[in-house]
Amino acid sequence: MYGGLHSPRSLPSPSALLDLAREFTPRVEARGPTPVLLDLFGLGRVWPTPQALGQAILVAAQGRQIEAQVALAWSRATALVLARGRPGLTIVSPGKEAEALAPLPLALLDLDLERSELFARWGLRTISDLARLPVAGLAERLGPDGPRLLGLARGEDDGLFVPTAAPVAFEMALELDWPVDGLEPLSFLLARVLEPLCAGLAARGRRAATLTVDLGLVDGSTHRRALRPAAPSGEPRTWRTLVLLDLEAHPPRDAVQAIAVRAEPTPARSVQFSLLDPAQPSPERLAETMARLHSWTAAGRGGAAALLDTHRPGAFAVGTFAPGPVTPRAPAPGSPRVALRAFRPPRPARVALRDGAPAFVAAAGVRGAVVDHAGPWRASGDWWDVAWSREEWDVALLAGGVYRIFRDRLREAWFVEGELD
Repeated sequence: MYGGLHSPRSLPSPSALLDLAREFTPRVEARGPTPVLLDLFGLGRVWPTPQALGQAILVAAQGRQIEAQVALAWSRATALVLARGRPGLTIVSPGKEAEALAPLPLALLDLDLERSELFARWGLRTISDLARLPVAGLAERLGPDGPRLLGLARGEDDGLFVPTAAPVAFEMALELDWPVDGLEPLSFLLARVLEPLCAGLAARGRRAATLTVDLGLVDGSTHRRALRPAAPSGEPRTWRTLVLLDLEAHPPRDAVQAIAVRAEPTPARSVQFSLLDPAQPSPERLAETMARLHSWTAAGRGGAAALLDTHRPGAFAVGTFAPGPVTPRAPAPGSPRVALRAFRPPRPARVALRDGAPAFVAAAGVRGAVVDHAGPWRASGDWWDVAWSREEWDVALLAGGVYRIFRDRLREAWFVEGELD
């Protein structure tokens, strides 16, 4: 026997009916918030009659503040249509499916707009009007869709029952008998929650992209840390190292009496290595190395440089370091190019002008008269945020060396940006 469960009102949550149905059977099919289909075979020992089973579902729905319509039938299509078309509880005996569906409106079959308009022109209003049509004539006019719709109108199932998989929460928790203070004893306890968590991920072909650690403290507060390494990992040793390094940089303020970890799963990636390209770093070892670098540097100073969408010279942001595959590049043909060895930060300078052009430059490690120059090149931007405006010159000094200098036009200050090679 199958059960159709539908609610004509708004639901407390999109999964409200699905959660209600799983209280009775794990085999539930849901293609949306409502209706849902229940496989009720084998429940006769708990509820000896269909009437008792249907009333139990209605009572459970009332307890959840859900206005439910329930239909029990030996056909999946019949149970779903009757649950949407009749209020309260409807029970259909075997062989009575077509008779139960007959008076219901044709719109309950979820017809598309083209089919609805076509059947309206034919004068079809109820499901029984469609069920009385000949199969051969309907197939000639509608093709394979004709016999399928006719079977639905007569309460015949189309397709297979496909249960909706229950959501899997990758979570582990551990309550401690005695509070723990210190990272060394906490390391052993983290292994007890991370190893089964990673084993569950591996059993489903997943890895953890993000790990959230909640430490319940003695004072009643929660110390929460979220870790997102450069590459997803399913190794408990790697995650334990990352958590310990993070807690070393951000220690809890009191002793720990409870541990809870939650992983955000992602499909495990399959990598085909090349025999010719250089070996790529292991994602787990890379994550550990980056975590150690982050613990040694200030926040936001470890990672990979990413260019920003601006014309501001030298503007970049530090992002996650995730090396991609090696792509060999052929040397670009043409004449040799000039490279700028930038000074970070630019060195403050004193510049003497003659006829509006630099004549003498003095800065840390750079000093001399200008024997040749090129410029100026003026640029500005970001007036809506942090404005910048500069005037650049390339100068050759008498003492040797070619440098790029610029004048900050907003602060009226000179700087040496780098040396040209």
